[in-house]
Amino acid sequence: MRNADADIHYVGYGSGSAVLLLHGGLSNRLSWFSQVPELVDAGRRVILPDTRGHGDSDLGGNELSYRLMAADAVKILDRLSIRRADVVGWSDGGNTALLLARYWPERVRRMVVISANFNPQGLTPEVQKENTGPSRGIERWWKRWWTGAGDRLHELEARVKRMWRTRPNLQAADLADIAAPTLVIVGDADVVSTAHARLMAKWLANGSLAVIAGGHFTPVTQARRVNEWIARFLGEGTLEGSS
Repeated sequence: MRNADADIHYVGYGSGSAVLLLHGGLSNRLSWFSQVPELVDAGRRVILPDTRGHGDSDLGGNELSYRLMAADAVKILDRLSIRRADVVGWSDGGNTALLLARYWPERVRRMVVISANFNPQGLTPEVQKENTGPSRGIERWWKRWWTGAGDRLHELEARVKRMWRTRPNLQAADLADIAAPTLVIVGDADVVSTAHARLMAKWLANGSLAVIAGGHFTPVTQARRVNEWIARFLGEGTLEGSS
């Protein structure tokens, strides 16, 4: 699917009410391998994009921003004639979900954001320091595979880390404008501080918080627990108006 300057790749599985899964930065859609079967078995239509430069999607010529990636997600929903969806975002995907719900509120029913931050200060000091330069050695080799970017990793990582240093930059009033019921999940040893996640849940108009054991990769390392939270939260309320 073409949006502005980039071809955005996505896949879909299952049928029923739609749930959009937004993966993290320097990752790709395959990182949701522990969630997709559970959601499909529960009777959900699962949509998985590769965000710009990740997996099978083009990087394009524009600097990366969460609002740009949210616009890509809206374009996918338009292409699939999905008027409104539940959204689950992990890390950068969670940040993108916040922008999606902020600027396209009519497209979001309920939302789960995992290990997300509403400004760069929500990240631990160690991670903020790591975001100033490229990865090296075995970490670089691993990211070439985990992102699906291969030889494109150098430029992708540079743009992603420039974004991380200044974005997102949401204020309390921005979060208060997000009306969609939102579950904020954070690991107790995450790269996002628990205090930051708690503040996000407090400032959101309809936010709630779940702190679970684990670090930044809880959808993989604590998949059963994360899946239970997702199923419980997205199962609340009516599905009327979803496609």
